[in-house]
Amino acid sequence: MRRTWKGNSTANRLKERARSILPRGRFIRGVTVLAGGAALGQAINVLVSPAITRLYSPADFGVFAVYASVLGIVTVVASLCFEYAIPIPEDDESAANILGFCFVILLGTNVLSWLAIYALGDQIVKWTNIPGLRSYLWLIPLWMLGAGTYTILNYWAIRKRDYVSIGRTQLSRAVARASIQTGLGYAISGPIGLLLAQVAGESAGSASLGKAAWKEDHASFRAISLQNMYKAATRYKNYSIFIGTARLMDSLASNAPQLLFATFYGAEVAGWFALGQYVIGAPLNIVVNSIDQVYFGEASRVHKNDPQSMRRLFLGLTKRLALIGTIPIAVICILAPWFFPVVFGPSWETTGRYVQFLGLMFATRFAVHPLQNTLTILERQDLFIPWECIRLVMVLGILSEAKAWGFSGIVAVAAYSLSMLAVYILLWIIAWRILTRACKKQQLGDWIAGERY
Repeated sequence: MRRTWKGNSTANRLKERARSILPRGRFIRGVTVLAGGAALGQAINVLVSPAITRLYSPADFGVFAVYASVLGIVTVVASLCFEYAIPIPEDDESAANILGFCFVILLGTNVLSWLAIYALGDQIVKWTNIPGLRSYLWLIPLWMLGAGTYTILNYWAIRKRDYVSIGRTQLSRAVARASIQTGLGYAISGPIGLLLAQVAGESAGSASLGKAAWKEDHASFRAISLQNMYKAATRYKNYSIFIGTARLMDSLASNAPQLLFATFYGAEVAGWFALGQYVIGAPLNIVVNSIDQVYFGEASRVHKNDPQSMRRLFLGLTKRLALIGTIPIAVICILAPWFFPVVFGPSWETTGRYVQFLGLMFATRFAVHPLQNTLTILERQDLFIPWECIRLVMVLGILSEAKAWGFSGIVAVAAYSLSMLAVYILLWIIAWRILTRACKKQQLGDWIAGERY
């Protein structure tokens, strides 16, 4: 009995020690935990990247990038974006029924994906101009199922503010990807190692998130029923209609460049572009995704009672992200032409030049992306749709014109980067105006209430 007490005392002291190391604010603590787990996972990927770029050719990366782009579009409809509503309800029973409804949709869309590949597989290969893609289309439903499961459980963890579990799974996903990419790269030629690694990486962490959710909240899950799922789906259908449409448009706009580079310039150029996006985007996404999730969780709790606090959070976060993002991106852009052939191999020299033009776009995206959740929290999801339409039209128009005028790949990359810079600035303006209106509306309501009493 004494040993048990002593062991518990030691464990408690370690926990208190860990808490004292982390920043004290709930928001900053959440960001730190998520970013820490993602950073450790990303460090693994960075360490193995020089080996991976020597095991796989730019053309292999091009096949993988096109495959990932196709899947990125398909995965958006995996659960029709109902998972975004999981953190919103005040009671866990309603949130649990949304979660259950998400899994029902996921199973249905996964079956449809198998049927679509069987019927349209050859046409997909023709559209993408990558003949080697045909042999790997069967992986899409598996990838979709794994990614969909993880996403649903991840939003439940966000609701419970279980940032430690999310950070832990980010690490396990990175380990799975790096191990399979490296191992299969030595054993098998072609892009299969990249593809299988991504499937495993998307699925890794789902089991641990599911186990943690069941252990802590199994009582809430017992409230799941067909009737309750229908009620929850009806109540939060706007999240599917507006966010789902916007997310589909977002996925199309995000993945269209990769598909168009492959179609217009070939798999090798698509591979150079893909590595450039990864090297400059992946480190930034560690912090962006962490801040995105924590901002969504914390701002959702304060906006009802104190929109002014949300306004201060919005402005403060914009300033900090602009400063934090600009410095490392500037350094990367300056060193890129020398850095890429030395670190990744001589076949990747062109990627270094691509990165110099992509830097400005990524710096702007870094400062703006987490703040787009403001529209979701204020239930103005409808504004995502016109913004995403503008973004998609810009992508298609710029790259199509670049091809029509016979511009080289590097000029097309520069034009794409500048157009996306303008689009992200527009998104920030939209979010700020809506938040400002919400604050004025609350002030007016408080004034009227004060006059009455």
